[in-house]
Amino acid sequence: MVHIRRRSDGLPVVWVEVVMIVVFYYTYTATRSVAGGSVHNALAVGWDIMRIQADLHLDIELGLNHWLQGVPALAVACCYYYATLHFIVTPAVLVWLYRKRARSYLAARWTIVCTTVISLTGFFLVPTAPPRLLPSAGFIDTMASFHNWGWWAGDSSAAPKGLGGITNQFAAMPSLHCAWALWCGWNIARLARHRVTRVLGVLYPGATIFVVMATANHYVLDVLGGWFALGLGAVAAAVVMRLAHGQRRSSGRPTGHGDQPAGRPADRGDGQEGQEGQEAQAAQAAQAEQQEQKEEQEEQADEPAGGAADRCPRQQPHLPQPAAIVRAGVPARPALVWPPRG
Repeated sequence: MVHIRRRSDGLPVVWVEVVMIVVFYYTYTATRSVAGGSVHNALAVGWDIMRIQADLHLDIELGLNHWLQGVPALAVACCYYYATLHFIVTPAVLVWLYRKRARSYLAARWTIVCTTVISLTGFFLVPTAPPRLLPSAGFIDTMASFHNWGWWAGDSSAAPKGLGGITNQFAAMPSLHCAWALWCGWNIARLARHRVTRVLGVLYPGATIFVVMATANHYVLDVLGGWFALGLGAVAAAVVMRLAHGQRRSSGRPTGHGDQPAGRPADRGDGQEGQEGQEAQAAQAAQAEQQEQKEEQEEQADEPAGGAADRCPRQQPHLPQPAAIVRAGVPARPALVWPPRG
């Protein structure tokens, strides 16, 4: 029989997770590549965002973009950051959660899956041109300016050379870079043990915001849209987890790691050994209880009918007994004579 869940904590086994993540990633890539939409509509939405941000005094992308262009070393570093960490840090955090923080893995995995699905829906419904593609807006495409320093193409952001034509250039709203970065930073800052790692988790979302805006790939409202998508994804993940938990309980299947009964160890290496140990402890407790009950019965059998308060010294056949036992406020009892007269 093929097991798709680990017996120790109820999490899916490694090969199931790998297949699921690979299928989901290529589905996401294929869906994103065909969600181009109308160029005219995408440019119109981009200009609308620029006007809204100008009214709200949030139009800081142009200043960051020109400043970064004047610092080539930092610009190249930002290009590598944009082209790599988005696809390295996120899977690495997933693997770390699966191996080291199993209690939080299922909720975190469903959160990022739901967030990605919501973002793809946004790409379909609201195709948006990034700042670098707005004509006469004054932005400089940083990735295109420094494409000779890396593997990315000059006609598309972060896409490998030769593959720029199959990517969706109008997937700016919401910013999936910022949504994934905030997801990674939250889990690292919350669950990492070392202080330096937690600090890096806090800094990672902020650094991502700077990079995506300074390279003219996203607007401020794209960042906020990505965070909003992450919040919706967390709510959707909670609903999915609740429904899955109810289905497992109704079908009698083992619950996942996050739904374990109280008193069971969280990170048990071998579930069968843990069950055997619990059964042995229960048997010992039952045996001890039976022994205590047996001793109590023997003590009750040896006690006089009057109870412990009226217990008298045991009579010895070779010693004379007192003539009477007189108590304060209690009438005297008949004399006890030994040996009894015939």
